[in-house]
Amino acid sequence: MLLRKVHFTDVNPATWILIDEIHKNTEACVKWANDYSEKFPVQQGVKQGGLLSADLYKIYIEDLLHNFENVAQGCTIGETSVNAIACADDVALMSENPAELQLLINIAAEYSQNHHYLLQPQKSVVLQIEPSNRKKQSKSVNLTLNENPMPIVDKSPHLGILRSTSSKNSQNETTDQNITKSRRAAYSLMSAGLHGENGLDPITSLHLIKTFIQPILTYGLEVILPTSSNLLKLEKFQKQLLKRIMSLPICTPDPSIYILSGFLPIEAQIDQKALILFNNICRQDNSNLEKKLAIRQLTVKDQSSNSWFISIKKMIFKYGLPSPLQLLNCAPKSFNNKRFKYTENETPICKLCDQGDEALCHFLLDSNSRTYPTKKYFHQIDEILHLISKDNLRTLSSHDKIQIILDCTLHYTGLKGNSENIVKLDAICRQMSYALHIARYRSLDIKRK
Repeated sequence: MLLRKVHFTDVNPATWILIDEIHKNTEACVKWANDYSEKFPVQQGVKQGGLLSADLYKIYIEDLLHNFENVAQGCTIGETSVNAIACADDVALMSENPAELQLLINIAAEYSQNHHYLLQPQKSVVLQIEPSNRKKQSKSVNLTLNENPMPIVDKSPHLGILRSTSSKNSQNETTDQNITKSRRAAYSLMSAGLHGENGLDPITSLHLIKTFIQPILTYGLEVILPTSSNLLKLEKFQKQLLKRIMSLPICTPDPSIYILSGFLPIEAQIDQKALILFNNICRQDNSNLEKKLAIRQLTVKDQSSNSWFISIKKMIFKYGLPSPLQLLNCAPKSFNNKRFKYTENETPICKLCDQGDEALCHFLLDSNSRTYPTKKYFHQIDEILHLISKDNLRTLSSHDKIQIILDCTLHYTGLKGNSENIVKLDAICRQMSYALHIARYRSLDIKRK
């Protein structure tokens, strides 16, 4: 059934065959107490921990998510329906009305029966969240899954983040869970030499911490944004770990720890991850759900709101960044930091023509000056291209032009009979690039005087 759904997504036939081969004739076994069971064939489901497993399962339950969206029941933020939050097989249904929530549960149960998979009763629980401004506690709700009552719990994990009955409890539980998991990860690395004295060198030890322990310690905290008391717990654990690994005295000042290790304080790490997450939202299309929610919350909510976007707004002001609405309307692009920026100006202008930004495409193809015309080189390149493959610079895309100038052998592969022309073309392109570099260098010297 999974392969059938993948086929209907108009995937490349070669890719479909590859996915089919990955899941064909697979076997599994159960490991328990350093012992393995007999192998048994896997006839259903995706591979546990596979690289494509999450994306394939999203395709598998895409129809279920569309059913939730079409029902128009459950929680809403403004006019946006947020009745289901899902990532692969981790689905959370939300509603303020028990009857609507029961309807959503019935839809999920019916979908599982039609697609021949089971919902685990132990993981299918009810988490009754109480608003902070409600003085009287609400009555417990009675919900059923396949006519079996669902247990009501105080906390439950969702996407690896431990959710509880209130925002404060969720922060406390997630913080304690991350510290516990990080301590276990540190203990598991002690056999590899991560124990300070007589162990690995400090550089290797710090790299292991940054790779295996730090992501566990800060996992999910950019979403819940812990309070100062929880930040102190996390900070205390990180400082103690760094002191032991670097064999520093207990009374070592905090700045010395961070200078020697190169680590950031926990608060700075969480702020960094939160700003990266907000930047990912800003770079989405305006039709995406996350960006719609961001615009709505930043426009409607005031500074006293507990909304995550308002917390991000305060964080942006703390670091002196542009306003969040400005970032949403004009998100910073990932290629902005790859410009050839040789000056300290905010907008790097091309030094040859003083007209466009000094990007790679403009510098090689569009830049021109009175002291250095590039037409003669383009004319020679055009003549050789006509001898090689009847191509013309006017008909080629900008990407192909840049590829020819930088390394023409990658663009014209397999042309053994025209090797002499390839050598001539490569020589002219190198001359052109060097001449551009010299012309720009001279312009800088003139402006410095």
